[in-house]
Amino acid sequence: MRADVSATFTRLAAEIAKYAKDGIDIMIDNEWLEEVPNAIDRKKLIEV
Repeated sequence: MRADVSATFTRLAAEIAKYAKDGIDIMIDNEWLEEVPNAIDRKKLIEV
C-alpha cells in the first residue's frame, strides 16, 4: 500500500469529522437537536 494514500485518507477523515461537528453545532444552535436519540422503551409501548 502506498504511504501517500493512507496519509490522504487520514487527512480526509479529519476534515469530515470537522465538517460533521460544524453540522451538529448548527443543529444545536437552531434547537433541531435537543437530545440524543434513544432506543424505544418497549415496556412503555406495550402499555399504550
